Amino acid sequence: MRYCTNCLNVSSRPNIAFAKSGLCYPCENYQSESEINWGERKQKLQEIIQFAKSNNQSGYDCIVGVSGGKDSTRQALHIKEHFGLKPLLVSMNYPPDQISQRGVDNLSNLIAKGFDCINISCSPVTWKNAMRHAFIHYGNWAKATEFALFASVPRVAVGYQIPLIWWGESAASSLGEMGVLGSYAGDGNRLKYSNTLGGGNVDWLTAGGFEIKNILQYIYPSDKDMARAKIKIVFMDYFMKDFSAYANGNYAALRGLSVRKANPYLDPDYFGTSMLDEDFININMYVRYLKFGFGRASDIVNIEIRSGRMSRDEGIDLVERFDGNYDPSLVEKFCSFIDISLDEFWRVVDGYINRELFEKVGPGKYQPKFKVGIGI
Repeated sequence: MRYCTNCLNVSSRPNIAFAKSGLCYPCENYQSESEINWGERKQKLQEIIQFAKSNNQSGYDCIVGVSGGKDSTRQALHIKEHFGLKPLLVSMNYPPDQISQRGVDNLSNLIAKGFDCINISCSPVTWKNAMRHAFIHYGNWAKATEFALFASVPRVAVGYQIPLIWWGESAASSLGEMGVLGSYAGDGNRLKYSNTLGGGNVDWLTAGGFEIKNILQYIYPSDKDMARAKIKIVFMDYFMKDFSAYANGNYAALRGLSVRKANPYLDPDYFGTSMLDEDFININMYVRYLKFGFGRASDIVNIEIRSGRMSRDEGIDLVERFDGNYDPSLVEKFCSFIDISLDEFWRVVDGYINRELFEKVGPGKYQPKFKVGIGI
């Protein structure tokens, strides 16, 4: 495991690429606001807006997938107020006993600002069973939910003949997830080729005993279906100045977003503005940390370093203090939710620990073998 020479991205991140200079892809290709040719991007943006308006067959120019959080709030309002488009919002809802009241309130706050919204809900029974299957067999319960969350938007786009989808942040340019990199940094048509979605193939679910009729909302449209419907997926961060967790959180909070009180010793999101619609993601980020050596704090810190708002040394200090933190009470709630015992939870986690990076020092306790910023 080695670190980017600029930020704290690690070589153990799935689908990442490093340049010969030692920089990760996001740092190698980072451009400050003054370096970006905004005139060229504005022209590209106008072409996309014209494409949306020219192909409007449903009354909606585009679709925005939303949770009501900071990013989707800023996206939806910016698209309507600055791009002059009429978006249809699409939300994939968590089951009633998983979604937080904050998530419900934030989605309601966004819709109340004048948007039409389609809310999609999967069967809670299938949802929980798929989460348990993904956790046990992949060490990543969110693999199941991300299939449904990401597939819901293009499924609606194809069905309603709405050819333009706006997505928030490119995982390639912000995190280094090269699987989603398209023909240019704003092209999101390879979104389903992330490490988690793996092209959208649901064989892993059917092999686990799930019938196709019960997982229709988990099936991402095929490339042929997307091409036939002339669907374009575009990343917002390519066309918006200062599209970041910090800026989006401030923007949305001023427009009614309810945020959590930050407690980085239990949740490494020290802004308190991310993933507000449910709390189990805290557990997934912790397991990801044990699998790959980077957690939620790293993701935030890397963007702050790249933007110049934080030094690498300051980032190292934050990552050392917060990256492996989690809320033990949520582990118990999560186990109850997917119907496994606490002992089974830790047995599963033990099976996914990266032994090159961590040493087990007690039940549910692991010590990193690497030094943040240096590696192993």
